[in-house]
Amino acid sequence: MELPASEPLEPQHQRVVEEQSALREAVRVVAPDVAVPYFAHMRLQSGGRSRDVLLGPQARVAAGVAVVDWRTAPLAEVFFGCEEGEEYEVEVGTRTLAGTLLERSLVGFADGEVVEIVRGGDVLTRRDGGDWRRLARPAWLLPRAPQLRGRERSPIEVELDRAQRQVVELPAGRHSLVLGEAGFGKTTVALHRLAALRRAATGPFRAAVVVPTDGLRRLTEALLERLGAEGVEVRLYDHWAGAQARRAFRGLPRRESRDATAGVIRFKRHPALREALHELAARRPRIGRAALLHLFGDRDLVEHAAAAAGGAIAAHVVEEVLEHAHVQFSNSAEDEYAHVDAERLQALDGASLDDGTPMEDAGTVDAEDYAVLFELDRLAAAAGGARPIAPRAYDCLVVDEAQELAPLELALLGRSLARGGTMIVAGDAGQQIDPTASFAGWERAMAELGVAAYETATLEQSYRCPPEVTALARRILDPAAPAGPAGGRAALARFDDECRLAAELTDALRALFAHDASATVAVITRAPEGARRLAGLLRRGLTLRLVLDGDFQFQAGINVTHVQESKGLEFDYVVVPDASAAAYPDAPESRRALYVASTRATHQLLLAAVGRFTPLLDGAASPTSSPPHETE
Repeated sequence: MELPASEPLEPQHQRVVEEQSALREAVRVVAPDVAVPYFAHMRLQSGGRSRDVLLGPQARVAAGVAVVDWRTAPLAEVFFGCEEGEEYEVEVGTRTLAGTLLERSLVGFADGEVVEIVRGGDVLTRRDGGDWRRLARPAWLLPRAPQLRGRERSPIEVELDRAQRQVVELPAGRHSLVLGEAGFGKTTVALHRLAALRRAATGPFRAAVVVPTDGLRRLTEALLERLGAEGVEVRLYDHWAGAQARRAFRGLPRRESRDATAGVIRFKRHPALREALHELAARRPRIGRAALLHLFGDRDLVEHAAAAAGGAIAAHVVEEVLEHAHVQFSNSAEDEYAHVDAERLQALDGASLDDGTPMEDAGTVDAEDYAVLFELDRLAAAAGGARPIAPRAYDCLVVDEAQELAPLELALLGRSLARGGTMIVAGDAGQQIDPTASFAGWERAMAELGVAAYETATLEQSYRCPPEVTALARRILDPAAPAGPAGGRAALARFDDECRLAAELTDALRALFAHDASATVAVITRAPEGARRLAGLLRRGLTLRLVLDGDFQFQAGINVTHVQESKGLEFDYVVVPDASAAAYPDAPESRRALYVASTRATHQLLLAAVGRFTPLLDGAASPTSSPPHETE
């Protein structure tokens, strides 16, 4: 949007500028060379007296004014949790501080001087070096029209278009690959087709939907219930494969590892592992947990597979795989001291004695091992002229977000389809964000599933994102994509510091819910650590849910989560608070991750950053954008 029209300062605004200049001078005594001595200012009234408190990067005491740490000080909760005129009460040690918040301002600096003050709906600025002027504070989040509020919107209850109906109405036994960009209805089509096959079945009908995240599992279960498709299994791939493996192979541990490195996981999911599997299968081993030690504990086999990966597996990963296998096949502390009274082996917090130690993964199995065992059994059976162990069979299998599955995992799923059964695959290569998946394209993926003939349906119409969001997301994924319409539905916001970011988001979300209490919001960071940190900052002023395990409730409110958890889901508003170069460098996996986060929005997307935006937004943002006050 255009910069708000500026106005000359009125006397009350001039007073604010003069007061902030005086506070800066007071702080200069104890921080003469600090370029940004504080980020925000409060004036508090308590016991009939008022005092100034500043929120800064560290605590300082100046003449007549206190600077407190904006992240940890109890008084900082007043700034984030209260509006001007509200009473407050906070615990500070053994004391309770109570009073009224009189004034609340954000303060920006340049070269150690105050250049911007945000108070209420006003922005007082001289960032360009000229005279002070007044702007209207941007409304970062745009409320929905009244008729859209409070109306539950389900992605499953839609009128299917012609292309979607053609897939749904395919006869049983005809396999399908449903492709399309985010929000184009892939999951909707897949589940409608599953429900149609179930209704048409004249006898027992066993079906399963395999998904990559717990949030998508919860959503899929709810959608199937609305379609009347009871009795369908909906499982995360890891849980589904673990259940299959424990039925087939005795002695597998119930515990899965926690400390497998990214290199170990990539190695176990890489197609080059098949080289080692063929070599071990020729020895016709006894298939079970011990076979995993013969495979991943054998240096020659591990080095052979790493070499076959053509440089995709780093040299140090060989040692990581061998060491991880050594730990997994070591005795746990409980096993080592099984002769000791069990009560004496119990940690105070109830955890395993090995938790938090290098031996934490003793006596565990990796989720990646399940598909490896089935493939090794198949190869060994073929070498010996025997029949391999068959996984549990399904009449219909839906594989959603299939681009996130590794070749051996796809092969196991394919072997689980009953003779004459129907395979439904849905995915989008543009949303492939797991770097360990080794996705090599849809033709290869369908071959791994054992599906030779299938119908491909490429959906062409978005049912989720506003046009501005769709256009921006396409430019993120492909800089050569044409620019779309500019507008407030795809907004950009750059801030000088994290305190400003947290305060602006808190204020914007508070204002949004004051107008639209039924809104669903997702604040999506790149990684789990970022979600934890931001949730801690925003909780001082907002009620929210930190979702790191798929525990979305799909109702009004704020969810703070990360990209991987958000796959397949949608929300009215999406805020990406770390759209910076640090979180999203110029790399293909970053493009896909930012694309996934952005395309969760059904009403508005806000991309925010501290400092410079990610280079992935170069060319995607309007050339007239001038942070921090403009949006695309």
